[in-house]
Amino acid sequence: MDRALFISVKPEFVEKIFNGSKTIELRKSAPNVKKDDIIIIYATSPVMAVIGVCKVKDIISYKPTKLWNEYSDKFGIDRKRYFEYYEGKDIAVGIFLKDIKKINKAIPLSKLRSKFSNFHPPQTFRYFDKKQFNLLIQ
Repeated sequence: MDRALFISVKPEFVEKIFNGSKTIELRKSAPNVKKDDIIIIYATSPVMAVIGVCKVKDIISYKPTKLWNEYSDKFGIDRKRYFEYYEGKDIAVGIFLKDIKKINKAIPLSKLRSKFSNFHPPQTFRYFDKKQFNLLIQ
């Protein structure tokens, strides 16, 4: 692993990732990841903490309607919200998740900022290099 993908996810969807009802993470643009890359899962407000990690099983890009028709049972979101999210978009990205693990103790935003000065959680995603990832999990 050269780097890890750090994603921001709403708490309701973080919960669904860890209870197994959401196995595909949706994005409007494709991150530069490949099979077995690590994903760091950050829960947005009001939680504001890294909750767990997983790996990329696969990543696909389809038209929003095709992605919905083929995989909607794995998104953890209803049809109305899905199509509102992709309104005006030609491509919908699905990141298939595997090896999903909750960390023992969540890493709050304050601790992230103490390790990485001026850290701001990304709106969508950002990358951590191997050194940053190792610092994060210590």
